Amino acid sequence: MQNFFAVIADQWRIVFGILLFIGLCGILVSLALKNILGRHLTSNEYLTLGMAGWLLPASLISVLWFLFGFKPLAPFSLFLLISLTFILIFFLLRFKPYSEPDSRSISFFLFLFFSLSILLRLVFVSKAILPSYFDSAQHYLLIKTILGENTNGLIASLTTNYYHVGFHFVAAFMASMVQAEIGKVMLILGQMVLAVLPLAIFFLIKYATRSNVAGIFAISLSAYGWYMPAHAVDWGKYPALTSLGILPFILGLAYLLSQNKDTLSPQRRWMLTLMLGIGVLTSGFMHSRSLVVIGIVFLARLIAAWRGKLQRVQQFFLFVLVIVVVILEIIFIQKHDVLLLLFDPYIHKGVLITALVLLLSIFAYRQYPQLTFAYILTMGFLMGSLFIPVKGLVPGYANLTLLDRPFVEMILFLPLSFLGGLGLAGLEKLIQYPKLRTFVGLVACGFVLINAFATYDLYPSDCCVLVGNDDLTAMDWMNAQLPADARIGISATELKVLASESFEGYVGGDAGIWITPLINRAAIPVRYDTNFAEQTTLELLCQQNISYLYVGELGQTFNDAQLSAQTAWYKMLLFMPRARVYQIIGCK
Repeated sequence: MQNFFAVIADQWRIVFGILLFIGLCGILVSLALKNILGRHLTSNEYLTLGMAGWLLPASLISVLWFLFGFKPLAPFSLFLLISLTFILIFFLLRFKPYSEPDSRSISFFLFLFFSLSILLRLVFVSKAILPSYFDSAQHYLLIKTILGENTNGLIASLTTNYYHVGFHFVAAFMASMVQAEIGKVMLILGQMVLAVLPLAIFFLIKYATRSNVAGIFAISLSAYGWYMPAHAVDWGKYPALTSLGILPFILGLAYLLSQNKDTLSPQRRWMLTLMLGIGVLTSGFMHSRSLVVIGIVFLARLIAAWRGKLQRVQQFFLFVLVIVVVILEIIFIQKHDVLLLLFDPYIHKGVLITALVLLLSIFAYRQYPQLTFAYILTMGFLMGSLFIPVKGLVPGYANLTLLDRPFVEMILFLPLSFLGGLGLAGLEKLIQYPKLRTFVGLVACGFVLINAFATYDLYPSDCCVLVGNDDLTAMDWMNAQLPADARIGISATELKVLASESFEGYVGGDAGIWITPLINRAAIPVRYDTNFAEQTTLELLCQQNISYLYVGELGQTFNDAQLSAQTAWYKMLLFMPRARVYQIIGCK
């Protein structure tokens, strides 16, 4: 609690501004859905589905902001957001009679759950100096380029470094609106995406099962059942995480269309289809690989619909076949060292929750066989995509697969959460006594929360933190003392996340990866385990015109003992308890 209030005290403008922006965009989507669907949904369903689609207007607003260059001062920005939010809330309340009535207790719970999630997610920010991992440095640099108003530089950055730009535009817009430092905006926006995402799960389960308790159980699973997707911010996977935030919205709209195709007028169907298409484009704008996931989900749903037309014996045989294939995939993946971590959140550290979901899946299949089959098939396709090569599609990337291991690892929580929600709803239908059904639901939710209390870590993972306080001090010194054209050698390590275990390039091993984004000096990757006592190493550094070397505080850093021992080749310019800067003086 103390850490939460510390973040609010220091970064209240960013927190408040981002929450207002998300709320404003969510209400816009809710109003649009109400105009299209009328009484087809309850007020809670409109609210949660609208919040799930907040990225649609957010993306459009951020791109228009960039194109037209509207950049008001921070106090006016907050005033504008507050005014627009209250105006939309007024219209939302005014249109309330046009939706089906809903439980006020569920509305209160959803509000309480969202508020608690914000509180818990901001704890992460209290101990984070900069966003984690090497990916975050590249995201920071692209956001900085967008804010720099250099269109040519932005185009060059996008063509030479293939990155997914949706998150960057939204983050740049928020940084401009609240006049805040990019790193803090990235940290807080990522945590807000994590806080909103579970609400999106509620709609699909509630609408499919008509069970509020099952919807609540599903959002509990998605938020705190496993350490994914929260661990994605430790990896700096902000674009991928943001694209996941809109995926339940797309699934929800698709399910609405399929269930109401005979009751909606052609005009309303067209409007809902248009919104679905915009949602798909927005997801691809956030992260291109999300389009692969959307394709997989829709393929699984088509196969499930086709299976539903078969005879019962054939349906059962096909279901067993898919289960066997999924089990074989799991066994095969476990034999690949690079892919071994794929199941760590779900089998090793989250085994109790996964076991509960598998148990409930029996009841899910009994009551909702088509949806259950579709979600299990989706998991099979997701794991299978790790072995499907894609060559020549993305410039500069010779070896790619449809999805890589980190992306699949962080998305598996979604079908598992859906299965858990369907399973609890299926179990409820077998229990005749209402009080017993409520008790079973509370026990299931309580089990997830107790397990989270015992195992869940809200703080940045030590595995991925690359920047310490000494690093920031060292970079301030380099910015003041080193020439603008300095070429600085930084620690790098090999990247291997594909099933082929092929080399994909070098990535930052310590805080040196932040040198270019923060102080605009050229950073040249050098393997972290390089032997600096060898003559060939010195010759290679000289050939690359590297004039300085940086030894960071955390991560996989250079061997400082080797550098300090070769005084004829390397001169120490900056000595700090946990960071060093050397000048290469041995070049002829």
